[in-house]
Amino acid sequence: MRIDDARKQYVRWLLATRDLSPHTVRAYVHDIAALERQLGEAATLAQIDRESLFRFLEDARHEGLSPRTIRRRASGVRGFCRWLVSNNLLGSDPWIGTPIPSGRARALPRTVATHHLHQLFKHLRDSAAIHGRRDLLRPLERPHETTTLLGVALIVATGVRVNELVSIEYQAIDLLEGSLRLTGKGRRERQVFLANAWLTDLTRAYLETRVTLEPKHSRLLFDRRLGPLSPAAMRSRLVKAAEGAGIGCRVTPHMLRHTAATQLIEAGVDIRYIQRLLGHASLSTTELYTHVSDRALRRVVSDADVLQHLVRRR
Repeated sequence: MRIDDARKQYVRWLLATRDLSPHTVRAYVHDIAALERQLGEAATLAQIDRESLFRFLEDARHEGLSPRTIRRRASGVRGFCRWLVSNNLLGSDPWIGTPIPSGRARALPRTVATHHLHQLFKHLRDSAAIHGRRDLLRPLERPHETTTLLGVALIVATGVRVNELVSIEYQAIDLLEGSLRLTGKGRRERQVFLANAWLTDLTRAYLETRVTLEPKHSRLLFDRRLGPLSPAAMRSRLVKAAEGAGIGCRVTPHMLRHTAATQLIEAGVDIRYIQRLLGHASLSTTELYTHVSDRALRRVVSDADVLQHLVRRR
């Protein structure tokens, strides 16, 4: 069987049995396509062996790819090979005994500085014409600008992923309890909370405006055509908002999610609560967020002032 035919079957299997994002599936397809290019046109499954995988990794290094990218590419092809073996399309797994380069330690996503967050929210509130609570007691003047404001506020307050954000159903919001239910990775459902009265009022005003606009779908957030807001559109809105706020660096939804988790940790929230809030299946994933900023570390050490206690003793 040709590799491209097996790849198509593998993708159908992934879509039918695995709860993966479209981005992840595209990455897997790209990784397998890279192996196909390395083996040549019309390559067959019989050409996949340990030696071809060594050449595959060597070519990736010669291309100047980073260790992280090489690890990801190897992981994508390894999953494909395991599927081939399990479906009797390959006699044995050629990855057994084939080392994958470890490279550098996993990089931490960047956070958004506090002063940049203030700039961002000021710009978003100005754009949406929302300054005080009175602006939330009447129909929203600029609902589409408010979409961006609400999306950013929900990520910062709850740490939701951008895919989870745009998938929130308006029926899943309980304004009386100040909570909402969403479905994350692995189809795991969880509850997150609207952090304060301002966010609750903003959500209420948005829902009331949504009723008057009558979008033909059940998603909370809508775009300018009243269709469901997409992850790509939310990313694009955030980039433009950061530029409009005068922030001299790119801001992404994942940076906001990481910022939310980091601030909770620095505030002393137990990591197990943060794991539940972020929807991590494993606590080890949440531990990625337990780094403490230099400023927070300096503040904690200064407050403790262990040395001062020692030198005061006579």
